[in-house]
Amino acid sequence: MEKGSLKGGIQIVIVCMFANNLTMGLVFGSFGALVVANEQAFGIARDTISLAMSTFSVTMGLSALLMGGVIRRLTPRLALAIGVLASSIGFLGLGWTTNLAFAFAMWALLGFGTAMAAILAPVAIAAERFPDRAGRMLAIVNLPVVLFAAPFVITEILPILNRDGTYFVMAGLLAPVLVACFLLPQTEVAEAFPAGHANAPASNRAMLAKADFWLITLGIAIIAGTGVAFMVHAIPYAMTRGLDPLKAALMLSIYSGAGLAGVPFFGWLADKVGPPVALAVTALLQCLCWTGFAIAPVGAYLILAVILGLATTPLPTLHGAAMARLFGAASVSKAMGISYALKLPFLFSISPAVGFVYLQAGDYKLAFLAISSGLLIAVALLIAGIIAAKRRGALQAQQDAAI
Repeated sequence: MEKGSLKGGIQIVIVCMFANNLTMGLVFGSFGALVVANEQAFGIARDTISLAMSTFSVTMGLSALLMGGVIRRLTPRLALAIGVLASSIGFLGLGWTTNLAFAFAMWALLGFGTAMAAILAPVAIAAERFPDRAGRMLAIVNLPVVLFAAPFVITEILPILNRDGTYFVMAGLLAPVLVACFLLPQTEVAEAFPAGHANAPASNRAMLAKADFWLITLGIAIIAGTGVAFMVHAIPYAMTRGLDPLKAALMLSIYSGAGLAGVPFFGWLADKVGPPVALAVTALLQCLCWTGFAIAPVGAYLILAVILGLATTPLPTLHGAAMARLFGAASVSKAMGISYALKLPFLFSISPAVGFVYLQAGDYKLAFLAISSGLLIAVALLIAGIIAAKRRGALQAQQDAAI
């Protein structure tokens, strides 16, 4: 198959976009809207049901790590289909059961399905078919349409369909996507090359030995952790500053909606100047926004939310594009899995740390300024990663010339 050819390319991008939105987008977009319904269905408290999202996230990260080396041995349509089918079963199971242990198993299955259909397969396809346009391709795939719309839609249909029916509808939405996966153009399984060959996948040790991989991954991890912190603390923070719950929720919706513009713009920028540079730009913008939330008047919050959403929501696109740029089609899925797993501790630690600082200080200002400082560290890490990547590229060019 010719790389970047239009034949079948648009079809693959569209199917990947639906697979991403109806797996990852539905989980994140529906969880908050269904929290109370799930509490009532399982007879549990808010802290217990919150563990469901932790189960989903941990399984997603571990699946990305374990399956990263397997993806390249599957055809794109099979990898997507496996993820979509697993997610569909997960939603069906959640609608069918009121057994808490079984429900947590279904959230874990959703994590596996999301890792396959929304993270690994699209990144591998982007690197293989669109090596010079991976950022723009992943931007289309990661457009947060469902993430933006799901809370509003589910709030409307939940009183009509109840919790069970809502989950069944979510499972049903994935059925045409599963069919579409098998209608994609047939491709061959990636050719196996012996170790040491230029096109052979890099080993885990070789990846972890690269300074640019570590520096860029750590920068991404800090950005990801602060993004989760905003989703968790934005509404309570806004309410402590005098906004009513409706306006505070509107601020968060505007933040998510801004991604509809931010994702394609930064995907384009990544292809023009390189994903690590685009990541550094987003981290700097986020640093300024968090500082603004800490010290600016309440009237500026909506504008700050727009800018923060523009800069934060493109992260999955830029993460995948950065790994594709560093490792190419042969190793990108494995690199993405390792990088995603390394990101997990930051996803879980930054948000509770913000809550801890708030409880100790009685105010969010110190915590938000600390996040700003952390994002400056992310900028420094990304710049160092860019320098390290250029040095590695120059050294490789010298070695090739000598041969």
